[in-house]
Amino acid sequence: MKKKTNTALLIKVKREKRNVKNLLPHLFVRRWHILAVANFLLFIFHFTPSSAQSLPTYESSIEQALTAANEQRYDEAINLFRQALKISPDDIRNALTYANIAHVQEAKGDKMKALDSYDMALGIAPLNVPILKAQADLYMSLGNHNKAARNYTKILDVDPHNINVLLNRAYIYQQRHDYEHAKNDYEQLLTFNPDNYAALLGVAILFQNANKPQEAISRLTTLIDQHPDKAELYTIRAEIEAEGNQPELALIDLDKAITLEPTNTNLILTRAYLHLHEDHKHLAQKDFLRAIELGIPRGQLKEELKQCK
Repeated sequence: MKKKTNTALLIKVKREKRNVKNLLPHLFVRRWHILAVANFLLFIFHFTPSSAQSLPTYESSIEQALTAANEQRYDEAINLFRQALKISPDDIRNALTYANIAHVQEAKGDKMKALDSYDMALGIAPLNVPILKAQADLYMSLGNHNKAARNYTKILDVDPHNINVLLNRAYIYQQRHDYEHAKNDYEQLLTFNPDNYAALLGVAILFQNANKPQEAISRLTTLIDQHPDKAELYTIRAEIEAEGNQPELALIDLDKAITLEPTNTNLILTRAYLHLHEDHKHLAQKDFLRAIELGIPRGQLKEELKQCK
């Protein structure tokens, strides 16, 4: 197996950071929609008549808590949710209430407390898909892939066509170098959604990680034919070409990627390092200076600029 150039390694680092974002955008973006959770569970809170006067009810406590949460009065929201739990401790709707508490705790940054609240919710509704996924996504953000995979598997037992969950679990398998199981998840997804871009890209990366570069390039070329405006496809193919000691092809793909994203400093620096590796000093210097114009500190590239002389 050929030893990767420094350029190839740089491209790979940039790509891995990007893959987490592009493949799994639904993993790490915190979506704050307390009311959406209520829709998942299909619970309707009925308000009591005004004759109830000042005595709080379960429904009024929840309504006030939701309002406080949406207005980012998080501590007040948690207290109101807990008030509802005390009013009706055996209410089946408490699964939703604990899940809402978890969402508020996530918004506050209390992620470990949020995990505990999700556990309480799942103790009441152990197969509730939205709650299982919310907890799994939180586990993913914390880097606990094993517990996230456990939840994703439970979800797929109930909902085998859940696209986001299949993508997330396939990603976990890839991280474990369990390429066979990753491939199975991608293929399962593609049986009912054959044009899914994230899954098709995932399969290409899977072949790259499994040291099957020609198959990876073939998959990427097909994707490029379908999505010629996706800079990331040219970047990943350039990485594989650089790893395979085909710098000329890699530079062509990087040129195309930069044409599509002319202010992407990662791409410009990647091309600069590849030019420098190939002793194209003038072209490397040009790219380094362009990166500086776009905001990269000049001192950070001091040594690289010296090498371009």
